[in-house]
Amino acid sequence: MASVFARIINRELPAKIFYETDEVIVIADHRPKAPVHLLIIPKAESRNFFETSEETLVMMNETVKVIARKLKITDHFRIQINNGFGQEVDHIHYHFLSDRGAENLVYLTE
Repeated sequence: MASVFARIINRELPAKIFYETDEVIVIADHRPKAPVHLLIIPKAESRNFFETSEETLVMMNETVKVIARKLKITDHFRIQINNGFGQEVDHIHYHFLSDRGAENLVYLTE
């Protein structure tokens, strides 16, 4: 069965999409731990950090920069990666969290 992220990418499940390209989708976490809590999810599936290609990791890091700039918080955020420990979905993703920038959250879909 496809992961919840694959189902969101394929539009089988709804999500609040903040940003999207051919390679990545950025959505609101459905259980936010901060005023801004986004998930940066590559569309190419890999289970965890060590199974993810260098190219995908570089793309994800570049996406962090894009998101921070869109939120106007380039110096005040945290990125979290759960690799097995604490990982609820077996599809690599970054958590982007901040207590600033919520006023700049404009979703492409709700």
